[in-house]
Amino acid sequence: MDKAGNRKRGPTGPALFRQIATRLAGFTLLFALLDVAIVVFTYSSQPESLAQELLTLEAGKAQSATALAPDFLAGPPGAEHWSARYVDQREVAAAQPTIGSVSSPGTLMDWTRRERVPAGYRITGVRSVVQDGQRRWLFMQFEGDGIRPYVPVIVNEIVQHVALPLIPLSALLLLFNVVAVRRVLTPLKRAEAEVDALDPENGLSRLSEVTEPREVNTLVRAVNRALMRLDESMAILRGFTANAAHELRTPLSIMQLSLDRLPPSEVRDELQADTQHMTRLVGQMLDLAQADALAVEPCMLVDLAEIGRDVVAMMAPKVFAANRDLRFEANGETMVLGHAEAITRIYRNLIDNALAHAPGDTPIDVTAGPGPQLTVRDYGHGIADEDLPHIFERFWRKDRRKSDGAGLGLGIVQRLAQAHGGTITVENPTGGGALFRVSFAAPARG
Repeated sequence: MDKAGNRKRGPTGPALFRQIATRLAGFTLLFALLDVAIVVFTYSSQPESLAQELLTLEAGKAQSATALAPDFLAGPPGAEHWSARYVDQREVAAAQPTIGSVSSPGTLMDWTRRERVPAGYRITGVRSVVQDGQRRWLFMQFEGDGIRPYVPVIVNEIVQHVALPLIPLSALLLLFNVVAVRRVLTPLKRAEAEVDALDPENGLSRLSEVTEPREVNTLVRAVNRALMRLDESMAILRGFTANAAHELRTPLSIMQLSLDRLPPSEVRDELQADTQHMTRLVGQMLDLAQADALAVEPCMLVDLAEIGRDVVAMMAPKVFAANRDLRFEANGETMVLGHAEAITRIYRNLIDNALAHAPGDTPIDVTAGPGPQLTVRDYGHGIADEDLPHIFERFWRKDRRKSDGAGLGLGIVQRLAQAHGGTITVENPTGGGALFRVSFAAPARG
């Protein structure tokens, strides 16, 4: 919730960090798929290499067993007329010269032959297999068409030369990029937190500027310039309000004196009521402008009880004229750090508020203390729960048709309390009415 009681809206879109991390992960996956596609294309264009690798892969399955397993005898997927058997050295030597790949007669070695047949191709080859320290020769032959029989070779190649090195490398690269992006975005997150923490009542607040990255520095400086222009505009507006209110006080006083000299009539009474309303409004505008510019020095000690007595004595005639009682009580130590004139305005506005909203001839109780606080209580209808979040908003009135005020009194009190580093609260006490409590900073004990 903000200072005005409005609920802050959360972020509506994905975070920048999440967007960057997602794109990095997407690019990593894209590069992995591209690498797989290159491997598949390369091997598909080299059928002889595929045939050699396939026979070597199938021979590796048989090396760990003394007999050929049933799954091995089934052959690779898509292979037709698959046959595999162990042969002796004479059969190997007899078949080798037809290949034309041996270096000299009598030398035994692994060999592979690929030839075209009407149904596609035929792969024939021999691989040496070492079992229990003895070399055996495995003869394999099959027919096939297309790339399906070579799927195990391609899968093995992808696992051995793509997935195993690429997965840890991609994970490390992604982790590095995520950490780097998070560090780069840290100043932006800090600036976001500072923006959320800006006090609307403190026009001197600025964001902390960072030297890097340059984009964040540029953004922060732009926000600070905007805050400076906004502060200047608000200062001009407050100055205009204060000057206008000050200039209006004199003609309103002259108008009131002139109305007093008119013969009694209903029109004169209505004009006097309107003039009094305008005078009060101008006074509140001046109070509001001065409250916004108020600065309380930490060494200013004032007595809440003394100020309260003076204000009650000053406002007693006005309250008595409305057939109301104005009672004052001081409880204990009432010294606070504060501004005497500002605290006078707090008392006066709270008493005016009680006088305006409490009905009939009910009394108004003003209390200083105990401790650094003051309270003003009326015995009216109290404040509805739905109105509590709004009563300190400037210019807020529940029913404008039934109120001749401007809705500034309680807003002025809240601003003056904040200028003192204090707070104002309201409650509906037992026995009816509303009780406003203003708390101040207690003076340091020597």
